[in-house]
Parts: sequence; C-alpha cells; structure tokens
Amino acid sequence: MKWGNRHHYIIHASAVAGVLVLFSIRIIAGRQSPFRRPEVHQTSSWFREYCETFSRTPVYEDTIKKDNHSKPGAYRPFVPMKIELNTADSAELVKLYGIGPYYAARILEYREKLGGFAVPEQLLEVYGMDMERLQGFYADVFADTSFIRKMNIKTATEDQLAAHVYIGRYLARCIIRYRETEGPDSCNVGNLVRDKILTPEQAGKIDWYLY
Repeated sequence: MKWGNRHHYIIHASAVAGVLVLFSIRIIAGRQSPFRRPEVHQTSSWFREYCETFSRTPVYEDTIKKDNHSKPGAYRPFVPMKIELNTADSAELVKLYGIGPYYAARILEYREKLGGFAVPEQLLEVYGMDMERLQGFYADVFADTSFIRKMNIKTATEDQLAAHVYIGRYLARCIIRYRETEGPDSCNVGNLVRDKILTPEQAGKIDWYLY
C-alpha cells in the first residue's frame, strides 16, 4: 500500500472512531441527565398503578344509594343525602335521576296545590310523571309529614275544602251539609266513610291534610 493511500485510510478511520466516541458520550450523558424524557414503559407503568389505586377506593353505600329499579348503566347524578320533598327547591330536585327543570317546576306547583307530600308515591299524580321515572330516584327522596299544610274539617269553609286537590267542590258541599246536619263534633273522616260521604280511598288521602 502506498503511503498516500495509507495516510488517507488512517485519517478516515480516525474520523469514524471519533464519531463513534462522541455518539457513545451522548448516549451515556442522556441516561444520566435529569431532564431526559421519561421512557414510554415507565409512564405506562405509573398510569396503570394510579388507575389500580383509584379503582380500590371504597364507595360507601350510605353516601350513594343504589336503586335496584334503575336501568343498568343509567346516569345517576350524585345525591349526597336524601332530598325532603316538602322543603326542596328546584335546584335540589334537578339533582334527581330523570328530573330536569320542567319536572322540578311541575313538582313544586303540585306540592303547593296539594299542601305538601305525605309519601313519595304522590309524585305519580304530577302531570307527566310515571312509575319508571319515580323508581329511578325513589331511594333518594322522602316526605316529612310535619310540613304538610292542614285544615280543620270541623271549621273549614266550603271554599277552603273545595280548593284542596283531593276534595273539590262537590265533596266540599257534601261535607258542609253533613256537618250542618250532624253537628261539627260528628264531622270526622270515620263518620264520613260510615255514612258513605267518602270512600275509604278518599278518606285515606284526605286524612293526611286534616287536623
């Protein structure tokens, strides 16, 4: 091999070796650098561990009530405590499953006419409410009867009686005539049923709203 060619080969080999040395130094420095990007398998491992920890977090049954009647997978807003139907406002009612602003307004309107709810089943009397919707939030509501607006059947006027949803004008007149005939002390739900002024079903509903 001539000297010129040998000299050219030595220079070329030295350059390649230098590049390899620099590349090795960059790799070693990159592993030791605190600012290097995390490897994919490390990020995936951390995220998987986080998800597993979150999935083990207990959900307390006294905080979120489960309803066997609810549709599987149906969206149920978080209700921290049971909602009392006679004091709830629209903002509370819309938290219930299947209740939006429209039904919340309907419930409040009917509650005012009724004088308060005695049992949640009375919500079925609200226009548009059905059993499927009621079952969706039944476990999240209750009715406190101490908030019911009551009247005295022995002294109430015909207009006061007629204004109630469960009585109306015809029954109000019958009750007033019965009271005038038999006397105020005899005017009670039991006697009205006995003398066929009221049916047992009517008496059961009306009695919630009488002293």
